[in-house]
Amino acid sequence: MEKDFHYNLVYSMAKMTGYEKADIIAYASQFVDDNNEGIFSIDGQKAIFPQKIRANGGYYYPIMTQSLSPKSLDLYVQKYVYVPFHFLPGDNNVEINGKRNKLSTTPNSENAKALLRVALKSANPYRIGIALHTFADTWSHQNFTGLHEDWNSVYPWYNVFKSLAPNIGHAEAGHAPDVMSDTWTDHRMGEKINNQVRAIEATGEIYKALRNNSGSGPKWTDVKKSYKRIIDALNYDKRSAEINDFLIDNNFGPVPKYLEHEWIDSALDKDGAEIVMRPDFVDTHWHKFHQAAKIQFAYVLDLIKEL
Repeated sequence: MEKDFHYNLVYSMAKMTGYEKADIIAYASQFVDDNNEGIFSIDGQKAIFPQKIRANGGYYYPIMTQSLSPKSLDLYVQKYVYVPFHFLPGDNNVEINGKRNKLSTTPNSENAKALLRVALKSANPYRIGIALHTFADTWSHQNFTGLHEDWNSVYPWYNVFKSLAPNIGHAEAGHAPDVMSDTWTDHRMGEKINNQVRAIEATGEIYKALRNNSGSGPKWTDVKKSYKRIIDALNYDKRSAEINDFLIDNNFGPVPKYLEHEWIDSALDKDGAEIVMRPDFVDTHWHKFHQAAKIQFAYVLDLIKEL
């Protein structure tokens, strides 16, 4: 899924179902993708994701929740970044070429529902946002694993150019599985995939889970047509506009602007070449996000014994 789902749609669903911290939930949901090893900005200065930050005579170790670099070839990144946050192993009920894979993602799996359930029960908006990201990805990443293996090979061997990508997640399929308005073909299963169908299913399950937990907001059947209109929009910009119109029609303001570096900028500073904590580091969104991500990481590793 892209930002229009992980941030905009999640924000709208959290607002509609009565969550006071919908902004934090939505930001945490999207930040799972942006909390990677790429170059970011601290007060306008370029910096790279810190592996450790000096603190109280020791170090604080943040946790990466996405990788967009050649580091993805590292089995450590596949097992401990992709699987816990993007390719949650599912129900082992799908066959490809007569085989099954315990680590393959399935939509709305028992593992995914358990992950979301404990996050909602915690009432921690950072945990809820992170879990919602992973939960939504069980639709867009279904039938893939986070590991480098033949199971993820979408294109036949003779399609040389498209099969050059490493078989990690949906790399061979490119970005297509994440774009709500795209259709693409999963050659492993001989199926043409309509992402809009998957997105409305994911939206419905998320909305119902949020509402069941909060006990607030209209029923899914009362808003389903509106969300289908949003998802059926032609492109990212039109979907974003539809979401804002929907919120305004329901007496909410538009989706707040997402500023990718806002959380990290408020938590960290630079002392020469070194990245250091700001004085109120432990109270910042960035620190609370990382603490919540570590909880999900530990929960998934306990849940998935194969890792």
